[in-house]
Amino acid sequence: MDRKSFLTTIGFGVMGFVGSIFGSMGFNSKRSNEICGPTDPSSTSANFGVVTTPAVSDNYQNSIGVGGSLRGTNTYGSMAHPPFFIKEEYTERFYYPPNYSNSKNKTKEFQLNLFPLSVNIAHNVNYQAWTFDGVVPGPILRANLGDKLRIHVKNSSPDPHSLHFHGTHDPLEDGWEPIPASGERTYEIEAGPIGLHPYHCHVPPLMVHTAKGLYGALLVDPPVKRKPAHEFVLTFSGWDTKGQGKNDFYTWNGIAGIYDRYPMKVPVGERVRFYIQNMMEREPVMTFHLHAQTFDIIRSLGTIVPDGHSDVVTIGQTERVVIEFVLKKKGRYMFHPHQTHMAENGGMGWIVAV
Repeated sequence: MDRKSFLTTIGFGVMGFVGSIFGSMGFNSKRSNEICGPTDPSSTSANFGVVTTPAVSDNYQNSIGVGGSLRGTNTYGSMAHPPFFIKEEYTERFYYPPNYSNSKNKTKEFQLNLFPLSVNIAHNVNYQAWTFDGVVPGPILRANLGDKLRIHVKNSSPDPHSLHFHGTHDPLEDGWEPIPASGERTYEIEAGPIGLHPYHCHVPPLMVHTAKGLYGALLVDPPVKRKPAHEFVLTFSGWDTKGQGKNDFYTWNGIAGIYDRYPMKVPVGERVRFYIQNMMEREPVMTFHLHAQTFDIIRSLGTIVPDGHSDVVTIGQTERVVIEFVLKKKGRYMFHPHQTHMAENGGMGWIVAV
């Protein structure tokens, strides 16, 4: 059974939100206003911007556990919770890479609109972010090795920004030169090597532009496809919400505790593949630890052959890694950074094998 059929069967409700990713890839589909709100840069906030967050008492908030159930005193869970208006059927946007229909086209065109937006990174936590297309992280882009990518960037921001890709490309397309406010720029690069590549703004001060949300992921597939798997793209980041120069919250794909409340669901005995990147500023390193199971590690770009095996992997700033594993028994499998403060403040989550 493929992933789509499986998730449909278990009622995960993913199809209603698939356009939120595809919209960046030339499908002319629009993001769901129920989740993101308007992507018009003149709008001051989207639904991520807490304007309609229902009031929830602190006692109730602290009692919410996995799947929204009440937590007992001995039950694990993140101390930071997602906004309560985010429902399970909307969560596809937070981790699935797109399965694009133009995979045979050697030239792929993408449109990115860059503008500031007020976003919710946790329950009752509002952050004035800079965004690609109104979401943090930005849209997941996907291509095959050797494809020509044409990425048109509109800077609908009052500040200069740019688009820089990791990987191999023409230095004239490297993206360190600013796009002025209200300006536009088209970048042309060749997709490669295979693997996961961050993209981000590269205008100084770099830490500020990245930490405020200007990052995303480009996934480059090999000519010989990887083994079938349930795929998830996970971008880790930290947030200085108090303006004191240190991270207060930690998020997978922009939302604290999203996989604590809504665990990822996968079938027992089937391969799972995580594409993980660390886009956290202000701290040099994080680790990814999976409970009760070990995984193959593909750290090197340009290959699909594992070069390690463990239950924990260390990832520095802007580094990325591909891990693959199979959960052989039904149950809940915890994952988190092994830096305790990161896990407690948004970075802890679950995978449920069913």
